[in-house]
Amino acid sequence: MHFLYTAPRYHTNQHYPVSSLLAAGHEVSFLVLRRGKSETYEAVEPVVLGTSRFFDLIRRAASLVPGIGYSDVGGLPPVVRFILEVRARRPDVLVVRNPSSMFGLLAVFASKVAGSRLIFYSQSSRHFGADSSSRFLVRLLCRATDANWFTPVFSVSGSHPSIDDPVRYVPFVIPGQLSADAKRWFVSGTVNLLAVGKFEPRKNHCLFLDAIAALSQRHRVSATIIGECSTRRHRRELARVRQYRHRLGLDDQVTIELNVPFAEVQSHYSRHDVFVLASRDEPAAVSPLEAMAHSLPVVCSDTNGTRCYIRPGENGYVFRTDDLDDLVDGLDGMLACREGLVDMGRRSYELVETEHAPARYADSLVAMASKRRQVAFERR
Repeated sequence: MHFLYTAPRYHTNQHYPVSSLLAAGHEVSFLVLRRGKSETYEAVEPVVLGTSRFFDLIRRAASLVPGIGYSDVGGLPPVVRFILEVRARRPDVLVVRNPSSMFGLLAVFASKVAGSRLIFYSQSSRHFGADSSSRFLVRLLCRATDANWFTPVFSVSGSHPSIDDPVRYVPFVIPGQLSADAKRWFVSGTVNLLAVGKFEPRKNHCLFLDAIAALSQRHRVSATIIGECSTRRHRRELARVRQYRHRLGLDDQVTIELNVPFAEVQSHYSRHDVFVLASRDEPAAVSPLEAMAHSLPVVCSDTNGTRCYIRPGENGYVFRTDDLDDLVDGLDGMLACREGLVDMGRRSYELVETEHAPARYADSLVAMASKRRQVAFERR
């Protein structure tokens, strides 16, 4: 089958899903509005369409408003070019990111022109309340377009979704990268913690620094922060984080690395012992899963959509968002026993092998593409 994806950009969280389809013998294309600063194109090179002149003017005007960045405003590609690109490829399946956006709705129209099956993809929870208006709208859109819908987020409510929820759960996937037994632990005799995230306030890098300062009173720890710094807002936040690191006396203990390529980020996982995602309101972070594939115990906040990949007490900890005491308590308990940390890392790797194997993604999309609209799916 030929799968054609449409999305604002080719995010690195699509690298392994796309690779799984290619490994299964399928063809994959990607049409995007723009390039990001930290993408990898080893699996597929996206076609960058840009935005129409009209929406480009809107984006530029919006970027003048304090607190709004140029890339924060949704866009629309040149309409004629986009439809011609879809028709020329004649994909069997069109995978549409965020179908309720203007770009998504245009992609729905293009799928009808090309005669392609539709699959919708979002990073919201698959679970909706029984009386939720969102449930009704999702069902209505799926029925009107004869589409299936999937998300890598199982549930954000803590409750188990019912079997008739309209969105299918297909988790992020990744092959195991480094087993716990093959990994070199506690380099230089310290517990080495890693954080990955753009330099934005909601990534909570300063909260992570506070946690390192507190843990240093009881444990030998060092840390690395890897982050994208490509905009004026990023540079402002980077300066704030560096100043805060200096104020806490952590200049020699915490390393900050900027704009690290995807492949090098993967190697950083193998050189660290614990992964911490301190950010708030994270729709669906893939970095915890990447860390798990390298046998790291993982910690994230309870507003990260992919916290469902963590088994608290088995391979990590989920702390209350913005709660320093809870973050420190969780990490303190984990660091108290280094053998226990290794066991947690081993469990992370097991979960990757059993629940996030790449073949699961390819099989799920082929099943959705081969059948008419379906909603039932049970978590394995």
